[in-house]
Amino acid sequence: ETRVKQHAAQRIIPFPRNEDVVDRDIFAALDRLLPPSPDYQSAHSGKSKTQIALEYAYRRSRDPACSVFWVHASNETTFTQDYKVIAKRLGLANGLDSPELLMAVRERVEAGPCWLLILDNVDNLAVFGDTEEKQSLYDFVPRGPAGTVLWTSRDKRISGSLVGGRRAINVASMAEGEARILLETIMCREITKEESQNAMALLAELDWLPLAVSQAAAYMGRTATPIDEYLSKLKRRINRWQLLSETEFDRHRRQYVSNSVMQTWDISIEHIRQENQMAYNIFHSLAFVDSQNIPFELVAKAAEMIARLTSYEKTASAKSIYIGDQDGDKDDNNKIQAAVVLLQHFSFLRPRTSGERYGAYEMHKLVQEATQYSLSQKNRRTDQWHFSEVALRAATSLFPERQQELWGECEKYLRHTQLAAEWSGLCEGETEAAALLTRVSDYLYDRGRWREKEPVDLRAYDMADLATTYHAQGRYVEAEKIEMEVLALRSDVLGDKHPDTLQAMHNLAVT
Repeated sequence: ETRVKQHAAQRIIPFPRNEDVVDRDIFAALDRLLPPSPDYQSAHSGKSKTQIALEYAYRRSRDPACSVFWVHASNETTFTQDYKVIAKRLGLANGLDSPELLMAVRERVEAGPCWLLILDNVDNLAVFGDTEEKQSLYDFVPRGPAGTVLWTSRDKRISGSLVGGRRAINVASMAEGEARILLETIMCREITKEESQNAMALLAELDWLPLAVSQAAAYMGRTATPIDEYLSKLKRRINRWQLLSETEFDRHRRQYVSNSVMQTWDISIEHIRQENQMAYNIFHSLAFVDSQNIPFELVAKAAEMIARLTSYEKTASAKSIYIGDQDGDKDDNNKIQAAVVLLQHFSFLRPRTSGERYGAYEMHKLVQEATQYSLSQKNRRTDQWHFSEVALRAATSLFPERQQELWGECEKYLRHTQLAAEWSGLCEGETEAAALLTRVSDYLYDRGRWREKEPVDLRAYDMADLATTYHAQGRYVEAEKIEMEVLALRSDVLGDKHPDTLQAMHNLAVT
């Protein structure tokens, strides 16, 4: 069976094909740049990059001999998780530790006769940069004339660094005709002659940005809103968002979140609030976990935590909290599923394909960042506190205790837990977050994943665990320094004969 897996073409694409994709000129450019060749890498940045990569993946899948692999590469955790999925599909040994597993995947992929690897959302280029302390993830990216690597990134600096400057494609806004086709496709109807002028004005207001056009079209299709009426709604919000962007700086507002996304987001989310309060609250809670691979169980747990935090009902505005019916059906999965479906209808969530991964959803990063920015405004700080607390408590409830048989569940919630902990300062939950990250650190220790464990230990303020991590990485001088600090601190606070002090003495001796 393993030999069959080695030679048979494998396809790991986490999303279903987008039947609404518009055939843009960029696909011809990709075909020119990405036939298998020794210059195996290309990248594209800009708007709608993931959807373009997804369509390209399905087009390459027409070749029965070509294997296609998709990796979420925004951080080391998701990179490692997706490499584990590839390893399983290729029949690699289960007992490999993290670096050995990553290298084994690279070597097995390289040995294939024809392959495409898509590294999606490489927005943090430092993850693939040089480092003295640990091996760069770039070392685990396959190479060779038989295959192709397609990088997607919002950081244009990828051109000339990870990818040659001549092999980078900037994905600009859609052309007028392309945007019109997308608008008609998602609205499921043609634009009439009488609507044409308003439609072009609307697309211009949206900067021809695919995500903004998709959100606007989804809203009009769902609510049967005429184009001219939606255009009026949009114009009423333009001044508001322009004022916010000019007068208030906030760390949540990133340069990638354009005004057009903020405006369409605002119109759609207000409708969702009026139609389904549970969907509104779930959506805001998901702003504080990872935008990728969101399990349904996490969605359901967020809904449960919203209902439990009754103290919020006394301080928040009535529109900002879902209060379930007295018969207890607020916990009914059917209602939660209905809320998720509504979010899908408005292009806020999209499902992942079943198979190697869990039944899960994904939120566009721009949508998530728009939500974070909205919650950061002064008049919404109470909401921000509440929804960040919901995310933290949901992650705390779902991340298992230290048991080998629960490793699969740990992996499922690993990245969501880390991000919920990072946002804990918004709800003054640092103590709870530190305890949660200690469990995360224990899991990564058990799996020997020292590269991922180090930033967790730093955030959890666990000096002893950090020393262990440094020692496992061969960074003995740093480990010894921390062990001495731990020993001195425990000796002062607990006394020389306390068991924890004696354990610190032992750790220092073996460092």
